[in-house]
Amino acid sequence: MNIKRHPNHIKGSAIWIFFGLAVLIFVNIQVATDTLDFYMVGVLSVVAINVILTVSLNLINGVTGQLSIGHAGFMAVGAYTTGILSSSFGTSIYINLILSGIAAGLAGLLIGLPTLRLRGDYLAIATLGFGEIIRVILQNLRITGGAGGLGGIEWIDNFYLTQTVTILAVIIIWRIATSAPGRAMIAIREDEIAAETVGINTTKYKVMAFVIGSCFAGIAGSLFAHRMTYIAPNGFTFMKSIEVLVMLVLGGLGSITGAIFSAIFLTLLPEFLRFIDEWRMVIYPALLVIVMLFRSQGLFGTMDLDFGQARDVLRKFIPTKYRTTTQTQDQNTVTFRDDHVVKPEEATNPLLEVHNLSIAFGGLKAVSNFNLTLERGSLHGLIGPNGAGKTTMFNMLTGVFPPNEGEIIFNGRRIDGKSAHEVASAGIARTFQNIRLFKDLTVLDNVKVAYHMQAGYGLGTAIVQPPKYGKCEEQVTRDAMHLLDVFNLSESCMTIARNLPYGAQRRLEIARALAVSPSLLLLDEPAAGMNPQETKELVELIHWIRDEFNLTVLLIEHDMSLVMTLCQTISVLDYGIKIFEGSPQQVRNEPRVIEAYLGEEVS
Repeated sequence: MNIKRHPNHIKGSAIWIFFGLAVLIFVNIQVATDTLDFYMVGVLSVVAINVILTVSLNLINGVTGQLSIGHAGFMAVGAYTTGILSSSFGTSIYINLILSGIAAGLAGLLIGLPTLRLRGDYLAIATLGFGEIIRVILQNLRITGGAGGLGGIEWIDNFYLTQTVTILAVIIIWRIATSAPGRAMIAIREDEIAAETVGINTTKYKVMAFVIGSCFAGIAGSLFAHRMTYIAPNGFTFMKSIEVLVMLVLGGLGSITGAIFSAIFLTLLPEFLRFIDEWRMVIYPALLVIVMLFRSQGLFGTMDLDFGQARDVLRKFIPTKYRTTTQTQDQNTVTFRDDHVVKPEEATNPLLEVHNLSIAFGGLKAVSNFNLTLERGSLHGLIGPNGAGKTTMFNMLTGVFPPNEGEIIFNGRRIDGKSAHEVASAGIARTFQNIRLFKDLTVLDNVKVAYHMQAGYGLGTAIVQPPKYGKCEEQVTRDAMHLLDVFNLSESCMTIARNLPYGAQRRLEIARALAVSPSLLLLDEPAAGMNPQETKELVELIHWIRDEFNLTVLLIEHDMSLVMTLCQTISVLDYGIKIFEGSPQQVRNEPRVIEAYLGEEVS
């Protein structure tokens, strides 16, 4: 596969990575030879702690798109866990780091489960409240020393240990962000509903990001406590959370490289400005304002270094006989899940049965007592005037809206009341009336996200990255590229989805739906905005994918010529009620259908 450079990878990544390693080695030599004084070594330790805080917050705010402004609260949990263990029990720093991370992670789980149902400003307020609650609790507990703080913590300011923990934290978070779990988190950031409909359990991954981010904030708090030997609640106020958030925003939400750079820059900048005394407190925020005015997306935006490029450079120096290779499959084949393969005894049963399905929004009954049966392999149309309830039907079938009444039986199992990701996992995929691509991801990444259920590994594999990981990722990329080739999109694989022409965006959305490996494909106005030639090609494409992928297709469309040409059976909705169902010829001649569409009186 010949895939171009990813648009979010920084050009010349290998050079910058090797330059960064050279700087790191130089700093370590300076520390080892006592060239740097004691104070500056301490500042470097603070830099490392701030890197951990910023990168961990990036997993929550930047990668997953959840607005948390209470990160100092999790740092406080870790710091006080270490403070109590060290001052009261004399435990080692290694035990303290682990237990502090666990304690902060549990706090993240405790706050994440109830609050991550909120979004935007509401989530920010909830996390802010959590941070303040933690601070108030610490002020009023005897074991924490109350408002007077907690002392007696073993002093450990080991730069090499702090540096090692920081590097491990960055590697772990980078591996998560660039793996299948990371793609799931990014999809949530881009469009939560679309993420659910390709099989991503959004609650699970939002909580996962929150717990991991909180865990590393706790580890940073542990290092901070051992460095300071004394901690107090006023060291973990709202302003500390804002300080970390500013570092993240300055670097670029979603960019791990930006988070690292801005944490280093903003920690060292006040030190370099000390010679101008109080003016440094004016210049410091002024620089931030200037950067945000001219670079609102942050210094790096979503750009990151491509560590794969550095690996490829190093591989050139490894003799061929020592290089590891993986067996690849034929690029012209696509692998699919078999968790919803039809059993022989089920083959004669309908794929989908809908009985008396109803839903109301307030006093408006959008769909009433709807019944539908889809035979396997059929092409079924659902038509009706605007506002008839067609898309609402799709939303109920795919778990976006739970029905108030009725039942949905798919492949012999009831799925009404199931969440959207459970419905997708059962084998139902869809497109949307208004295209819902992950618009700031590449064409290839849009499809790779939809292979989430087929990736074949979880969080542990993403972090450790055994040989299985590389094989799974290669397979996902091959399958995604094959689908793009089917839809004539392979040449645009590294194009940002929002930059595609409208017709190509429609094709990409269908390709993404097919990556879910469905038995039933729901197409919501796929021909909307297409010219006659594109519509003709779409009809041929739908016929082809129905046969090639052994699908049943349910279609909403206003283009009556397309519906009449494509569909074997058509159901007609009007004001949420099915008024007729039959063949295209029967629908064409049915007076009630004519009245619903044209407003003619029927004698």
